[in-house]
Amino acid sequence: MPDPYLKNKLKSIAMKRNILIISILICTASGLLAQNEQDALRYSYLQTGGTTRSMSMGGAFGAVGGDFASMAINPAGLGIYRKGEFAFTPDFTSYSSQASYLGSSMSDNGYKMGFSHFGFVIPLTFPDESSGIRGVSFAVGYNKLKDYGQNITMKGVNTSNSLVDEFVYTANQGGEWDPFADGLAWETYLIDFDSAAGVYFSDFDGSSYGQTQKRSVTTRGSLGEFDFSLGANLSDKLFLGATMGVQKASYMETWVHSETDPTDVINFFNGFKYSNTLTTSGTGVNFKLGILAKPVEFIRVGASIQTPTVLRFSDDFRASMETDLNDGQPVHEWDASGDYNYEVTTPLRATGSLAFVYKQFGLISFDYEFVDYTAARLASTDYDFFDENEAINERFRSTSNIRLGGEFHLGKYYLRGGYALYGNPYADGEPNAGKGLSVVSGGVGYRDNSMTIDFGLSRSGWQQEYFLYGENSANIENLMTRFSTTIGFRF
Repeated sequence: MPDPYLKNKLKSIAMKRNILIISILICTASGLLAQNEQDALRYSYLQTGGTTRSMSMGGAFGAVGGDFASMAINPAGLGIYRKGEFAFTPDFTSYSSQASYLGSSMSDNGYKMGFSHFGFVIPLTFPDESSGIRGVSFAVGYNKLKDYGQNITMKGVNTSNSLVDEFVYTANQGGEWDPFADGLAWETYLIDFDSAAGVYFSDFDGSSYGQTQKRSVTTRGSLGEFDFSLGANLSDKLFLGATMGVQKASYMETWVHSETDPTDVINFFNGFKYSNTLTTSGTGVNFKLGILAKPVEFIRVGASIQTPTVLRFSDDFRASMETDLNDGQPVHEWDASGDYNYEVTTPLRATGSLAFVYKQFGLISFDYEFVDYTAARLASTDYDFFDENEAINERFRSTSNIRLGGEFHLGKYYLRGGYALYGNPYADGEPNAGKGLSVVSGGVGYRDNSMTIDFGLSRSGWQQEYFLYGENSANIENLMTRFSTTIGFRF
């Protein structure tokens, strides 16, 4: 093996030219490094959006109606409106994580403020004595369906392997190099070539470990939907509705992996930092159809269906590497960037709902939602995504989401509570199988003929196994707490 102080003296100009050409081709033509089955899941695994009232009741509003949440769940509920209304919902969200990696535990947190809903509804009512249609309601609004905010930090001492081993392994497999991974390691002298043995190697020779590893992950963004809805009231017994939803997604993820050798257990190695950033945005359209019936005065039964959403995304991805090799040279740096356009088709969603409404006391509501995540698809004009779509079929499954809610009122004052359980989308045998997302919520409100004001709090919790590389993973406990206020004006 060559002297590490002579690293890269054997690198050929021809090889560097080849890597540069491959980098340009991959960055500008394919960009496939950034798209996989996780992208499809990210935009398919959603919760319900809407007002503070619906959030406080676990999002169980498919059969309740008379709320802006109807636009996103069951638009037939808009037919219950008798007065016009304008409302908006500012919110405050905090998120925290606890990560366990290599026997060490690290916590991280963050927060954000924004709007989770706004909209207005205009009902047109007809005389009660008329037959057939007794009213029609038009509504326009926005509902946030997913918040991607998350901060995770993992740290530990690794005595058995390194991310550099992955770079060496893939470099020795032959074929085109990945300019966002082993290409960066080569250009920053993190891996080298032994011309005598004909193999790539690094300062980690298979026995020299004990470096401190740290991985930080920061995600931001949201997926929201602008809804244009119509609801009809047929004789106060049957309600029909339709919504055209225009989804807008924005997502940013930055993860930074560093390895350092503070105790000098590895010869000629001080450390490296490997950074990746993905920024993407997309838009898509779906349609919802709903029906709501009142067989008797205190029972409401609803059903709705949402078509698949075809979202068109534009990704921008960047990666960089900095290495300090204790070789008498400055820190070595290199970066790569690219962009790519593609489509994600999310699954159809079907919801059945039941509510018991007692006007003098309050209500109890229940929603059941079915989603088949194996139906999600990736597509592009210059790549067939065959392997990625096969991974969707193999790694995901169909699942059920359950939402429960209750509301008790005393005059103009309201007390609410709710619970939701979103089924795990991973197939049996997958590392994250069985780890669903649960939401507990509650709130209070005041309502009169001219205005409404509601306060609510929800708390979401879920677990995940995060893979840094190879079989190296961290167990993470996530919590998200949201406080919101809806202010509405009736006319």
